[in-house]
Amino acid sequence: MKPEEKSREIINRMLNEAGWGIVSRDNYSPNISAVAIEEGILKGNREADYLLFINGKAIGVLEAKREECHLSNIVMEQAERYVRGLPSWCSFWYNPLPIVYLSNGKEILFKNINNSNEDYAPVSRIHSPKEIVKMLGIEDDYAGLPNLQKKGLRACQYEAISELESSFRLGQNRALMVLATGAGKTFTACMAAYRLLSYTPMKRVLFLVDRNNLGRQAEGEFGTFRLTETGEPFNTIFTTERLKSSNIPKDANVVISTIQRLFALLTGQELDDNDNDESYNDNDKEVQLGGNLNLPPEFFDLIIIDECHRSIYGNWRQVLEYFSSAKMVGLTATPAPETLAFFNNNRIVNYTLEKSIADGINVDYRIYRIKTQATENGGAVREGENVRQITKYSGKTEDVKMSEEKTYTRTELNRSIVNPSQIKLILETYRDAIYTELYPEREPQLEYIPKTLIFALNDAHATNIVRIAKEVFLNQNENFIQKITYSAGDSNQLIRSFRNDKDFRIAVTVTLVATGTDVKPLEVILFMRDVESDALYTQMKGRGVRTIGDEQLRNVTPNAISKDLFFLVDAVGVTEHEMQVTRPGVELPPPNMSLRILLERITHGDLPDDNLRLLASRLSRINVKSDDKQRQKFTDLAGIEMKDLAVQIFDALEAGLEPFIDANQPNFARKGLVKSLTHTPKAREYLLVLNAGFIDVLQPGEDMLIEKGFSIEEAQKTTQAFEEYVNTHKDEIEALRIIYNNTNEPITYEMLKDLRETFMQFNNKFNPVLLWNTYSILDPAHVVSFRSQDEKNALTNIIQLVRFAFKRIPELRSLSSMAASRFELWCGQNQRPLTDTQKEIIRNVVNYIVANGSCTMNDIKEEDKPLVAQMVGNFGSANAVNTAIISLSQFILKVA
Repeated sequence: MKPEEKSREIINRMLNEAGWGIVSRDNYSPNISAVAIEEGILKGNREADYLLFINGKAIGVLEAKREECHLSNIVMEQAERYVRGLPSWCSFWYNPLPIVYLSNGKEILFKNINNSNEDYAPVSRIHSPKEIVKMLGIEDDYAGLPNLQKKGLRACQYEAISELESSFRLGQNRALMVLATGAGKTFTACMAAYRLLSYTPMKRVLFLVDRNNLGRQAEGEFGTFRLTETGEPFNTIFTTERLKSSNIPKDANVVISTIQRLFALLTGQELDDNDNDESYNDNDKEVQLGGNLNLPPEFFDLIIIDECHRSIYGNWRQVLEYFSSAKMVGLTATPAPETLAFFNNNRIVNYTLEKSIADGINVDYRIYRIKTQATENGGAVREGENVRQITKYSGKTEDVKMSEEKTYTRTELNRSIVNPSQIKLILETYRDAIYTELYPEREPQLEYIPKTLIFALNDAHATNIVRIAKEVFLNQNENFIQKITYSAGDSNQLIRSFRNDKDFRIAVTVTLVATGTDVKPLEVILFMRDVESDALYTQMKGRGVRTIGDEQLRNVTPNAISKDLFFLVDAVGVTEHEMQVTRPGVELPPPNMSLRILLERITHGDLPDDNLRLLASRLSRINVKSDDKQRQKFTDLAGIEMKDLAVQIFDALEAGLEPFIDANQPNFARKGLVKSLTHTPKAREYLLVLNAGFIDVLQPGEDMLIEKGFSIEEAQKTTQAFEEYVNTHKDEIEALRIIYNNTNEPITYEMLKDLRETFMQFNNKFNPVLLWNTYSILDPAHVVSFRSQDEKNALTNIIQLVRFAFKRIPELRSLSSMAASRFELWCGQNQRPLTDTQKEIIRNVVNYIVANGSCTMNDIKEEDKPLVAQMVGNFGSANAVNTAIISLSQFILKVA
């Protein structure tokens, strides 16, 4: 490493430790709270080693020198010229810039230019943004926020928190985070609350939950959150209180509550700490607050609303809007149009379930369909048949004889007509499929069937399902199947038990476990009720998507191997119809300014009419010359189509914007117009690619069983898409080319790993394990199931899948299952016969090859040095060992 590189590495670390991000000019974005731009541009095309920005405005410079370089007066004079050399199109807090650092990696000198009596002084570290804000007396609530570190955060969480803080800095009071179930909404809320309480004037946060049991869950997450400066738990740094009584401790920083409890507190009602869950549908009229309330309207600085797709701002809206000065953040996986409207259409992140599956945060699902005569077509109750009649109002039950025949439709089933045979047939069909079709690789033990959640139509239906299931699953313990509904008792304890206990296998619910509840070992969701709402259906499916470690899964399901997917068992056709969405004096730009310079200026807030008009014109031109795939990629990156962005800018200019004075003014309306570009460096970069003319190629009862099984249509669609993909790309993707042409070229671990990632990025159903299962649905006679977890995880399964797709092999069988026989064949065909000792030693390499692909001696050496040493000793030389390993790799991986 060169001396200047070594010095820069040390300085970068010091900046990071102080809370400063480090970016190049091209990757700068004003939504990064505190950032050092490397080689920051100055007047006269000069560059500062580091140009420091807080909240999008320049605040200082850092001049970096080699370690052996003395921080002399010459260096000081150079740095002080830089603080006076900021371009006029760049925003700043003060001009000249007040903060100056000089460092050679060993020592740091610091000066505050605003303090005329202050000279350069040695400091032990670089100041944090919060310290500089306090030092300079900057009055900006969000200026002290340090750069958000990505470590410990998922990409979607990092995006959500960054965009939230950016939204607040731009003057927005409400923001909506759309994060898929399992993406860590509460963890994201903890991180946001921690930063806002630590680095802004905010002192108190309200965390609103959907139900009491979710309040307890949230309280636990705030207690275990440790992504703090010191590593201490959140609740030891900030007092966290779940609302249990009518008194909120004065020092409480985070208050966790349902909206009903908050209303009771405001209006002076008594509160008990109990586990009763509240439903937001239990109040038909809009609540009224009245006067003499127990909290002032400015009591909370921030309100985070979990599961905000629910109608908590409908009849309860007055409770939220009473705290008029508080900023509000909504968390949901399923926003309705009215949700977006409540948050002023300010959706700052949109992380879908499909994206979370592709990223490996959640698991995908496979549909298993059960069709019965009654569920598909209804039925009839014949004259003279005995029925047990329940009076809903009174609950009275009596046995009566039907005086005439009565038909019922599928929609009346389990509402006004209960057919026990239909319920029993569905449960029996599911029971018989568990170890024959869903999990054939597991040891068939009914006492350890996969954790199953059944959605019932109503509480009475749930009761009937539990009763009949006990007949279907005979001789099981008393906790095997239980109801989790509002009438079932302590729902919190029941959910904990379902999550953790081995003997609780089937839970039956209506909607109580439909949102927010985390049961990671859940592997089957059985719909015995239809759903019309898209939001509710997505929430219900979301109960099954959460990942879990293999050992953790086996702690509650001993015969399990791993959770690679979950099964959605559809007994009512819920997967087969469309869902409903419920609605209730400026430096002029040079005449030939390059797009790169234009984008850099706009990103720094240089937004006069001429720059906006030029940007809109460039967007229009680039849009016209781009193809559909390119336009779509830009839309995916920027969140808006090029043409729509151009039209918005032209329309705003025509309507008239507030006058642009300079980049140092707020200019909220102008910044809002171009936020999709300024806050997305990758979109700007892709725009430059398109402008240059480069093309980046990118790319679903009944008394008689009618049908059961996996969705053939879905499986056909997936395998057809896979086969089309590999055929289309067989010449441009190296691994596909080698497999297609059946050459002796090595297919390495890196090749297979990249190929797997490429497949899953294009289509999350191209996960090798899911593809294998999909082919087994269509052609079970020619697909051999995995026998072990190692066999299932082998990267070389991708080779076999591609060969099967290319029609190169007649049977889809893992190489692992053939490895032992192939090894013996290789030994027999080897030109130089192996001794028994050599055979036994090199046999150890076989499992490595079938797990990772082609390898050499150096690859094995990284994993097992003693084995390589032993092979060299027995084969005579490293060259002989390497030749043998390469030959063995080619033999095992070749087409049989």
